[in-house]
Amino acid sequence: MFNWLNVSMTRKVSSLSFILLSFLFVVILYSTYQTQRIYREMQEVAEIDIPLSEVIADIEMLQLKQHLLMEGIRLQGDAFFADDVLQTESVKGFDEFSQQLSSQLDKSVSILHSGLSFGTIRIGVEEHQSLIQQISLLHRHRIGFESLFSRFLKKGEEHYSISWEELEKKHNSLDSQAEELLANIERLTMKVAATVEKQERDFMAINAILGVSAFAIGGYLTLYTILSFRRKVGSLRGQIESLHRSISTEGDGDMIPNKGTDELDQLEKDLKILMARFSLEQDNRDEVESKLMELATKDKLTGVFNRHKWDEQIKDEVVLAHRGHHFSLVLLDIDHFKKINDSYGHDMGDYVLKLLVNSLRKHLRETDMLFRIGGEEFVVLLRDTNLEDAGVLAEQLRKNVEALDERDIPPFTISLGVTDYRDFDDQSRIIKRADILLYEAKGAGRNRTMIG
Repeated sequence: MFNWLNVSMTRKVSSLSFILLSFLFVVILYSTYQTQRIYREMQEVAEIDIPLSEVIADIEMLQLKQHLLMEGIRLQGDAFFADDVLQTESVKGFDEFSQQLSSQLDKSVSILHSGLSFGTIRIGVEEHQSLIQQISLLHRHRIGFESLFSRFLKKGEEHYSISWEELEKKHNSLDSQAEELLANIERLTMKVAATVEKQERDFMAINAILGVSAFAIGGYLTLYTILSFRRKVGSLRGQIESLHRSISTEGDGDMIPNKGTDELDQLEKDLKILMARFSLEQDNRDEVESKLMELATKDKLTGVFNRHKWDEQIKDEVVLAHRGHHFSLVLLDIDHFKKINDSYGHDMGDYVLKLLVNSLRKHLRETDMLFRIGGEEFVVLLRDTNLEDAGVLAEQLRKNVEALDERDIPPFTISLGVTDYRDFDDQSRIIKRADILLYEAKGAGRNRTMIG
């Protein structure tokens, strides 16, 4: 150590320069390695995970379309087999669904196989391989559903209830498999994104060290560091621009040139544009999903909840009732509604349905839910309401409808069956009890409320 202190300044500078250059060399190697790693991981995001995210959106749309097709057949019931046009449209719709789902699944497998074959996938390789197996399983479920639907059509009206139950179970199984696949894909893409983000933070830290070291050892190393930094940032900007084009609509594919104070400022502005673009695309997608969800759960004519929503809601209410939450049901329909249609036409019948809904809504709470479960049949779900209060409300609803006096509208009345949840009730038992009460109200002369 003392000998080194006595050597010439040239040797000291040379020794220090060698140490600093060695340190800088190590830092540069590590920074290059990290940069290449980030580049490969961003390439995985651009070529694997973003296309898979697009597949998620497409499959979710297909699921909603399938729900609408199944709901259409459910609402028609036995009449479905008497309507050749409806059968043809349903067959066409399910064929398109099956083909499009098959296409999206094949696209997913192609993306995954391509990434695994060329080494693009480096994060969660085993999980990506597991996705291929899940997609193959979903393929088999899709083929099984397609085959079962063909048998459903062949069995016809005579076996409707049995074959429909089988078809609906297969539909639910297919839907569950698709949901599980989409959840796994989304979870994996989020894992990849988190890994890339961490690598980016590490990269920025190493480059900060590189800048400090370069400033310490002189101008020529500073120049080298600047050139290397510009090259790497340019690579990142290229990747960002590629991501931007992949989510931009037609005619909006070019990024607006950014003139910042330095490369990092330009990179920050590019990232802000990209994040704004992602936010806009997400808002558009949420809006479309909201509209489709409304179409799937609302009755088109009256605006109240439909039979599909009812089937889901009553299951949830029964589960809550098992835990101590009470509820009551009011099942009602319009007396002699067929005569109104026959005498005044279906347009008048539709208007009567709307008038009835408006009258019912005026006397229901915000927590109450109104469903149209048949042609002129409705059900009111009254949360936290005992049987006595439900009977009082039902009688009030009946009287209000009876008192309606609309110009050019034929007078009409309703019959109601009122019941509440009881211990050990299930969905079918409570509905059957309300249906029997409604039948008794009609048998007693109609325009009556039966409570039990």
